[in-house]
Formats: sequence, C-alpha cells, structure tokens
Amino acid sequence: MNRNNTFKSVLIGLLAAAWLFSCQTGSQPSDEEVAAKTSTPDSIAVNEITLTESQYRAIGVQLGSVQNETVSSEVKANGRVDLPPENRATVSLPIGGKIRYVNTLPGQRVRKGELLATLESFDFIQLQQDYLQNSSQLTFLGKELERQKTLSGENVGARKNYEKAQADYDATQALTQSLAAKMKLLGLSVGSLEKNGIAPTARIVSPVNGYITIANINLGKQVAPGEELLEIIDKSHMHIELNVFEQEAALIKKGQEVRIIPASGAPMQAYVHLVGRMLEGESRSLNIHAHVRDEKREQELIPGEYVSAYIRTGSRTALTVPPDALVRKGANGFIYIEKNSREFHRIPVEIGDTAESGSIAIKTPVELTGQKLVTKGAYLIDAEFAKRSEPEE
Repeated sequence: MNRNNTFKSVLIGLLAAAWLFSCQTGSQPSDEEVAAKTSTPDSIAVNEITLTESQYRAIGVQLGSVQNETVSSEVKANGRVDLPPENRATVSLPIGGKIRYVNTLPGQRVRKGELLATLESFDFIQLQQDYLQNSSQLTFLGKELERQKTLSGENVGARKNYEKAQADYDATQALTQSLAAKMKLLGLSVGSLEKNGIAPTARIVSPVNGYITIANINLGKQVAPGEELLEIIDKSHMHIELNVFEQEAALIKKGQEVRIIPASGAPMQAYVHLVGRMLEGESRSLNIHAHVRDEKREQELIPGEYVSAYIRTGSRTALTVPPDALVRKGANGFIYIEKNSREFHRIPVEIGDTAESGSIAIKTPVELTGQKLVTKGAYLIDAEFAKRSEPEE
C-alpha cells in the first residue's frame, strides 16, 4: 500500500513538472516572432516622434504637401568676371622722359581724351624740331621742283636737274609725313605745332572711358620708352569666364541658360555665348564664355571677382518640397510627415536640383501623395528628434 502511494506521488510530481515546462515553452515567442516584433515596431519608433501640445505650439508647425514641378538639370561651374580685350587699355609712350604732371589714382573714373599726366622729354622736343625743319625744307624743294620742271624742256642737263629735284622733294616729303605720324602717336597734331610752336611736354591722355586700375607713375619719375604707366578698364561690357570639368563638357551647348551667383550680390541670369573647343590645363576643364542678360545687373559685377554658376542642360518633372521642409544632412536629408495629431514620421530623401519656384527636388521610395508634409518647423522637430535619440546617462 505504501509502495503504491509513493508511486502515485512521483507520477503526479512528474506530470506537474511537465505541465509547467509546457506552459513556459508556449509563452516564449519563436525566432521569427521576435524578429518581426523587433524589426517593425522598433524601426517605426526610430523614425517617429510625438510632440507634446506645448512643443507643437512653440515650434509653430505648418503643414502642406509635396508638389510635382519642372526642375532643371544643371551643371555646376566656377569662374570669374572678365573684360573683352578692347575694354582693357594699357597706357604707355614710345619715348622716355620725366613725369612733370600727374593726376591719377586707382579707382578714379576718367573720360576718353582726359589729361592724366604730362611727360617732359628731349626726344619729344627733338621730334618737333625735326618736323619743322623738314617741313620748311619741303616748301623750298617744292619751289625748286617747279623751277626745274620749267627748265627741263630746254636741254638734257636741265632734265637731269629736274629728276634730282623730284627725288629730293619726294624723300623730304616722306620724312615729313613720318615725323607727323610720330607726333600724332604722342598726341600732338601738325596744326597745333604750327599754331602754338614747340611743346615742352607730351600729354598722356585716357584712350577710353572707364576706371583707372593701375597707376605706375608719380611726379618726377623717369620712365623708359614703352613702359606701362596706367591701366584703364571700360566696364560698359563684362562677361563671365567659366570652367566645366571634362566629364560634363559634352552637356554644354551655346544658348543654354546660366544662373550666376556672384560674391558681391544676388543671383543673375546669363546665357552661354561661346563654348571652348579644347580642354585646358591639368584640370582638363572646358572654357565657357557667358553673357549676362540684364545690362543694369551686369554693372553690379566687379572685374576679376569669382562667381559660381549653374548651367541648365535639361528639365524634368519631379517631386519637390519647400526649402524649409528639408532637413539637410550632407548630400541628402530628411522630411517630416504628420501621421496623426502631433505624431511625425521622419523620411530620408535624396536631394536633387532646384525648381524655378525655389522648391527642391527630392527622391524617396516612400509614397508621399496625400501625405501631410511639414513645411515649416522641420528643423525644430528634428532637433527634438535628436534629443530623443541621445543615449541617456
């Protein structure tokens, strides 16, 4: 009897242990269930945030929606403002001497023909003297030529004298004309010399309307023939010289629109005027010559300043969001979508080109049609998101 009771007690204990083990085993989720529960809820939690009512009001969240807009495909380029050769003048004189008078400063506005300096030169004085002497000699030889012409018909000897007189006259005339041309290069006319006599100084005048950029002269300076004294630029027309890298060179065509962003002001519109035909330098870049469309805006540019440019090479339709809706993180970024009241999901996006409206093209596999997009306050929501993501100490 006691043995039967003992056997029953052991059997009951084993059954109870088996039942408890089965209950514990049944309550444990499978590996697949664990993965499902940790992947789906946790991934959503990582990319969502719920604001309190006070946070929502403080941030001033505004909602909108993504748009479909035409955006331009653009090639980025760098360059600088430049002048055509005819708008840049270097001032020098073909004779040497000493600066007697000077009225020039870099940045000074000057008019074409305006007196900027004078040069005292013995060569200049000698040139005028030679002209006057040869001019007087030419007058005498002209009369002698007429006299010999009259006598030339009488005998052979007279004919020879006439031919010599003609040769002397022609040689002196050529020399006189040469001296007159040299004086003209120095800004002195024959009429002024004959009327006013020998001038002690040569006038240095501006060849163009514009601004002085270089002034290498001062009172009393001894200058050599051909030495650069002044540089004057005419800003009536400027252009943009851009450089495009080899891999994008084939995309550039004459007439394409260009958005110029100068360091000195707001963006301005231009167009491709000329496309280079040869890759230059170690950078293997192509030179692009662009003209600004608005002449008034063009005058805001400063010759030599560096600019950024975006050359429009095509267009396409894309999803766009306002700039304030995009939280930039390097080359990509995030947008926020409101799913429920004060509950926002963060969605990663690729950043594309900019539409004419200023909106920015984005690319994401997430369906955004009909979604409530945060158009204002995205950066502040992201700041709260970052706080929540920080590990607790």
